[in-house]
This record gives sequence, structure tokens and C-alpha cells, in this order.
Amino acid sequence: MPHIKFSILNPAMWRDISSDTPIPLQQYWAYGKALEAFGSHSFQIEIYNENNQKIALALALQRRFLGLLSLTTIFRGPVWLSDVDSEEKMQALKALRKKFPKIKWNFLALLPEIDITNPDVSSLNAAGYKKVMTGFSTAWVDLRPDEKTIRMSLKGKWRNQLKKAENSDIQIAVGGRKPHQYSWLLEQESEQRSSRGYQATPLGLVPAYVDTVKNSADAVVSVIASSKKTKIAGALFLLHGNSATYHIGWAGNDARDLNAQNLVLWHGILTLRERGIRFLDLGGLNTADLAGIARFKLGTGASPVTLAGAYI
Repeated sequence: MPHIKFSILNPAMWRDISSDTPIPLQQYWAYGKALEAFGSHSFQIEIYNENNQKIALALALQRRFLGLLSLTTIFRGPVWLSDVDSEEKMQALKALRKKFPKIKWNFLALLPEIDITNPDVSSLNAAGYKKVMTGFSTAWVDLRPDEKTIRMSLKGKWRNQLKKAENSDIQIAVGGRKPHQYSWLLEQESEQRSSRGYQATPLGLVPAYVDTVKNSADAVVSVIASSKKTKIAGALFLLHGNSATYHIGWAGNDARDLNAQNLVLWHGILTLRERGIRFLDLGGLNTADLAGIARFKLGTGASPVTLAGAYI
């Protein structure tokens, strides 16, 4: 069996991930550190193969219960750093599982960034993992093509809505360098959660994330749409390595009539490209309860992905 080695890094040595593939927010070092403000313990694991080549990085979150049971979660990871074949992935995943022995009440939950149709799913089964939960769906926009190509990738209806918004009186303000440029969005999201009665990632994650990254210009991008001097829609994007996540989106009634959110997201895409971001994660797709939002996201031409699920 190939010898797999692990190195748990001191927080001061946590590294950005250098990869040609999308990097999920949940595997970015700043996300782990930001969540420590909410009671999570996080650490970064380097995985090496028998040739001492680093093949993967994993950000893990750990919680302890009753002082005895430890649950470690690797959400949307590990991130493979090179072309690793299925056999080597299987051996690495098997070794990772053994590093958290259940006999010592040390449990590992793995929610990998693997499409359910990917043959690599078999590596999880071969490594001894058992599926306990179905995976969620998301959508990625590839920002590497030029602006014209990306625009041509938009679905016809979505592109027509964008044209309508571009021909309206909507003004767009792009920011994120200062808290007041995106605090309005956090307030709208808070009110929306209260009125609709749902919970999501703590809103405090955004300021904690900005504080962790140190430079807000490297942490967030905000896009606000206004009409007749009134803010009517907006979006907040979190930046993480070569990728970004559409973290918050909000639109009032006036915005829907003007298709303002199409214009907001389009300006977000263009701004992220200018910042050197290559991939945009539009967030979860819920075609059952939030079909309209799912259609809006897929209208960008984004590639939908259904992840394999949660494994222990």
C-alpha cells in the first residue's frame, strides 16, 4: 500500500491553495479562521504521497461534545492539487479515515467536492466510507473566457432581461473596500431571514471573514443597484483564492420589474474577472422550494453540479 503522510499546519503557516480548478469557499483558510469566532476549531491538513509530493489540502472543522466525542468535518474537500489518479485518491482517503478512529470517539464526516456522476465516487466506497446523506447542488460560472463569450453563454431569456435592465435608469455601484458599502446588504438579508423564517450562515461571518483576510478588497465585492436614488437590489461576493461565492443576493419588488438582479450579477461577474477571479460559485440550487432562484442562477449558463453527499 502506498505510504500517505499528513501534516497539520500551525495556523500561522496556513496556505492559499494554488489550483487550476475551482476552490470552494469552505476549503479556504480564511473561512476556517472566520468560523472560529462562532465556536468552531479549524485546522489545515496537507496530504503527501509516497514520493513526498503534496497532492491535496483539506480544511477541517472540529467540534467536541461532552468532552468525549469529537466530530471533524471536511466540507467540499480535500482539494486535489494535481492530477491524482483514482487509486491514489482512494489510498489517501482511506488513510485520512484511519486518522480519525471511531474507537476513540473521534469521528470524521467527509462531504467531498465530487459530482455524483464522477467515477471518483467509487474511491470513497473503496476507502471504506459509508454514505449517510445525499448531496446538495450548486452551479459554477467559468470566468476565464472573455466578456463576449460569457455573455453569449447566457440563456436567451436571461440575456434579454439583462438588456432590459441595461436600458433602464438603474445605476450600479461596485464596492466592498469599506464596510458601509456592503452593510446595507447585510441589513436586508437579516430582515429577509426574519420575514421568511429561515436560517443560514451567520451574518457575522462576513465581517469576521474580512477581519481575517485583513484587506477587505481581497475579501469581498459588493454590487448595489439603485433607481431614482433608492437602493433596489444588490449582491455580496466572498473572494477565496482563484474563486468567489455569490454569498448574498437581495432584490425588492421594484427590482424584479426592472430585472435589476440580472444587471447586478452581470456587473459582479465582470468585476470578479477584472480582479483575476476565474470561477464563481453561485451557491446552492434548490429546485423544489426555490425554483425561481435556481432558474435565475442557471440562466447565466452556469454548470450545475450535484455533489456525492456526506460520508462517514
